[in-house]
Amino acid sequence: MAIVKAPLKTDAAAKCSRWRVIIFNPGRHKQEWHTINGTRKDAQAFERQQKDRLASGIYIAKSERRTFAEVVKMFLKERAARDRRTSTITCYETVFNCHLLPHFGPHEVGKIRRADIADHFDAMREKGATVATINRSLRAMKAVLFFALERELVERNVMQRFRPYEGGKTERVSRGAFSEAQIQAIMGEARPQERALIGLLCFTGMRPGEAYALGWSAVDLEAGSLSVLRSWDHRGQKFVEPKTKAGKRHVPLSSWLVAELTAHKTRSGGEGLVFANQNGKPMNPSNTRRDIWLPLRKRAGVRALDLYSLRHTFASLGRTAGESTFNVARMMGHSRSTLVDGVYAHTMQSGMASVAENVTARALGVKPQLRVIEGGKTLDVRQPLDESSVEQKKTASGAAG
Repeated sequence: MAIVKAPLKTDAAAKCSRWRVIIFNPGRHKQEWHTINGTRKDAQAFERQQKDRLASGIYIAKSERRTFAEVVKMFLKERAARDRRTSTITCYETVFNCHLLPHFGPHEVGKIRRADIADHFDAMREKGATVATINRSLRAMKAVLFFALERELVERNVMQRFRPYEGGKTERVSRGAFSEAQIQAIMGEARPQERALIGLLCFTGMRPGEAYALGWSAVDLEAGSLSVLRSWDHRGQKFVEPKTKAGKRHVPLSSWLVAELTAHKTRSGGEGLVFANQNGKPMNPSNTRRDIWLPLRKRAGVRALDLYSLRHTFASLGRTAGESTFNVARMMGHSRSTLVDGVYAHTMQSGMASVAENVTARALGVKPQLRVIEGGKTLDVRQPLDESSVEQKKTASGAAG
């Protein structure tokens, strides 16, 4: 290593405010020149720092250093190569272009400090950005820096353990859950050709994209179950893997849903996709919202929630019905749930089948039914509510207490 003068034209005689630090990189067998503005002591301090980095093996060659904008471009290219959803990549692009690149784009990614990021997010908040927007930007920034760390473009991720912002309680929430009375109103106003789709979303917790990608080959009406194997990426116009690993799952169907899907299969012919447009292609989410959901919601006179809120409704109804969080999460394909048996639907009947029956019964105001398998066929056995037995149980439990 060596330090040489590189004075500016504006420097006074015998003064030097710019230095060149020459470092030999043994990994690349080349000398690298670094320009340091300041005093000779600043150049010497930089030299010592680089010696330590070379000794510890974390020195990043000058030729390998990238700006934040360059790393973002590499990050998006890698995400596309990993077949990420088009909507996910679009969301990343929006966050980068609107909130991060204008400020950090030209800066060398390895020189971005934690304090700089915190100051930027604080400034966003002062300008009126919502907590949700800031936290989306925070997650995107953290993901890019982890990517840079894996590619050895930075020494560490300065965003590690950077806590998300809290608050925003007064900010608008676009999704919620319908009440039991509202679901009954929706189902009462739903046309025959609409009930299967709306019921499937509400009484199984499936994502709309999973319903649009569902084929009849994945539906077993005799066993009263279906398999979620893929989802429809409308923006990318392609079928993709479910959102999470737990997304590939078997879903039990309530007796009401089996009847509605059977009628729908008769009307549609029972080939290809369960829910398709006139050309046999997956349904367009915008057209579904305009032609089915908005008119249905208006006829039913319920709250202005989107179609995805039916998934939230399933979770709410399941908890209200007393079902375990674990079983409800398994049916929904929650990312924190363990992956369910991907071969035999009957392995879930003891646990999750009751979820489907109880959620449907509670929402529609009817008594739940118990599904049993005999000789490979599915039978629906009505379970009448015995008021006397209920009173006896209450009396017994009270005496035990």
